Amino acid sequence: MSGKPAARQSDPTSCPLPGHGTNPVATGSPDVIFDGLPAARMWDKTACGGAISGAVSSTVFINGMPAALVGSTSDHGGVIIGGSGTVIIGDTVVLAPVTPPSNLSSAPTTPPMVTVRGVSIPASTMVSHFVAPTQASVPAALPPDPLTAAAQILSDFQNRQSAVRVFNDPANPMGTPTDPFEKSKIIEQLKVRVARAHGQNMTSSTFVPTYPHQSDTSLCGPAAFFYALLMDRPDLYTQAITELWETGETTIGSLHIKPSHGCRNPKNLSYRREGDRVLAIDWISLASLRDSENNLMEYDSPDDQVPGITLPWTIESWFIRAGATEVFSNIQPASISLSGLLELLTYLGSQHHVVSLVSASMVEGGIGAGKNHWIVWEDLPKTSSGAITVTTPANEQITDSRLFSWGSLGHQVTRGFTVRQLLGDVFGGKVFSRIP
Repeated sequence: MSGKPAARQSDPTSCPLPGHGTNPVATGSPDVIFDGLPAARMWDKTACGGAISGAVSSTVFINGMPAALVGSTSDHGGVIIGGSGTVIIGDTVVLAPVTPPSNLSSAPTTPPMVTVRGVSIPASTMVSHFVAPTQASVPAALPPDPLTAAAQILSDFQNRQSAVRVFNDPANPMGTPTDPFEKSKIIEQLKVRVARAHGQNMTSSTFVPTYPHQSDTSLCGPAAFFYALLMDRPDLYTQAITELWETGETTIGSLHIKPSHGCRNPKNLSYRREGDRVLAIDWISLASLRDSENNLMEYDSPDDQVPGITLPWTIESWFIRAGATEVFSNIQPASISLSGLLELLTYLGSQHHVVSLVSASMVEGGIGAGKNHWIVWEDLPKTSSGAITVTTPANEQITDSRLFSWGSLGHQVTRGFTVRQLLGDVFGGKVFSRIP
């Protein structure tokens, strides 16, 4: 088997741009280590700002991206000129040889080699020089089945005699047929929401979006957080809403949510019919979270725009206090580059939530300019040529995408948007681990 040395963070590159010269690979894998250094991958950056983009491995993938090698090139025209002395990445996929068991007395005296997807590594260095990515461990507190736990929480809530409740619509108060916070309506909305979000069919007497929906409000940040919570821990999602309905406060990890009196008694919650501005369970969850963070202004109506805005460090604090960790961030003041977007989206997968700050105009039906909306990416945007790459022409139209926004999950990039337009409306994002 032939191959080339694996490239790592801090290995030298030679860049032809004026003033750049020799400089190191600046980023690498968070969990794959070669010779004590993070493995370099396609789209990792060099110190001069280039991104590794060519002559990468076709046989070994690290965190879903092709491994970088000695000889890999950057979008500056640079070349990686140094690499590992022990890890060779092969150019063909081969099966590791299997040797029958032997007596210790006849064991070979030379160190055996282990081949992992084309990478030849001395067995004696496996522990110290190569750390393979592992599945995230399941927290001890995680119930065996969060969906079963959610159903039990809802059943207990339904059977419990609630003497009082704290949410009330002054225009449609308790005891009226149009009371949006009536207990049976909350139960139905939660039952339908949790079931549909997790792939189960369930009918409802009213319209219930599958996912958290800020509708007529500016609560896209809380919607992104509660979308993640719903998908990771439907039991905690259900518990939070039922506790808020009953007591006016709840705690998720160390994230304490306690809305103000105004938020619990909102103004102008609907136009002509119940839920036509925001669903009751979404007001209880999204508005309560947003209002709990406001020190000066109550969030007490869907009409409120400024008190509903979520800044990057706020959404970060919600995820962290709920038990997640931030693993990457490239939020920036200006619109993102193609390499920056691709770097952000390398974290797509079952272990992470990729939350992105965008202009709402990039989402079908959205309006406004600048950084005014939060979405959650679930797949790479695609053109007619396939998933976007560093070589995708900027004038190609986006034909498919999968992202969460406004209560929906699917292709929502504005019709006719080109790659260039998409990049102009994205301002980076934050990557969080799943909520335990």
